[in-house]
Amino acid sequence: MFKDLDTLDKSRIYNIFIVRTPFQLINAYETKYFFKKNNAILIIIDNGTENNKHQLTNLIYDDVWEKVIRFGDENKSNFLNYIKLIKKLNKINIDSLFIGSGFNKMQQVLVANINSKYTCFFDSGTNTMTTYNAFVENNINFSALKKMRFKIFGLKTKIDKKIDFFTMFDLKELANHKIYKNNYEFMKNKFLDNSSNVETKEIYIIGQRFVNANILSADNYSDFLNKVCLYYKDYKINYLMHRTETDDFLIKYDFDKKMNIIKSEIPGELFFLSLKNRPKYIIGTVSTLLVSLKYIFPNIAVKSYKFDINSFNKNKELYTLEYDNLKKNKVEIINFEDSF
Repeated sequence: MFKDLDTLDKSRIYNIFIVRTPFQLINAYETKYFFKKNNAILIIIDNGTENNKHQLTNLIYDDVWEKVIRFGDENKSNFLNYIKLIKKLNKINIDSLFIGSGFNKMQQVLVANINSKYTCFFDSGTNTMTTYNAFVENNINFSALKKMRFKIFGLKTKIDKKIDFFTMFDLKELANHKIYKNNYEFMKNKFLDNSSNVETKEIYIIGQRFVNANILSADNYSDFLNKVCLYYKDYKINYLMHRTETDDFLIKYDFDKKMNIIKSEIPGELFFLSLKNRPKYIIGTVSTLLVSLKYIFPNIAVKSYKFDINSFNKNKELYTLEYDNLKKNKVEIINFEDSF
């Protein structure tokens, strides 16, 4: 899987882009476009659902990348593959490392050990905010990381690099860390056709896997969807499923009879860019997709319905952060309990 790295010209200088999710891959394209980087190598680490893999495959534009390296298995440890990747990459000349924001243990090891002159995070959903907060609090090296097994392979676990951000979020500049604004120019130029973009009497609900993952009760989420259907009864109602969401709950509660359910085949940003006409409203709860759509489509009303935080069975702090982030990025927040 890494043999293609051995064929690279050692006299050339390369730029490395590492992604795990379709959203990260969209932002990798935006990053490459913004920073005008050539000799670009895309590395995809598969560790998600089959739909995640399918969407990533459909997003690979071969004319953009010098090489595409892909590895990973969600059912097995990728530890040794990470070690091989680092060793192979450090045999070539790397100018810039661009990687999805986040500090899980393997991400930390990749950033710490890939020898690049420049390192920059691009957006990875809520991870961007948690990563940024880690920089604010000067807490980017986690003591919980099991250091011994990495040291056996001669790898560092401490990050001592200057890292910048390329992000759609409105973040304040930090000392020694630059913030670059992502306006999704690459995707807008590639997909957006303003000539036929007229408003239709439709709404789109951004689906979530709340019930599948036991984050909200089925009663809570069905109550929300039923009230949305009633409130927007004069509109055609579409429900765009999350890529990891199953339709069992939606069918069980007869939502397939109340709205047009759309299975997620491509990332939400590209789905809406591919529409011939624009909907009146895009609504959701705590999806980062609401933020990116707010910036891509400034003429569409994007709304977030806020649940009482105690309605969530887990991850309460994360969802509090997500709602705060939506508000900071000027997405309209509506209290669900007070709105219908």
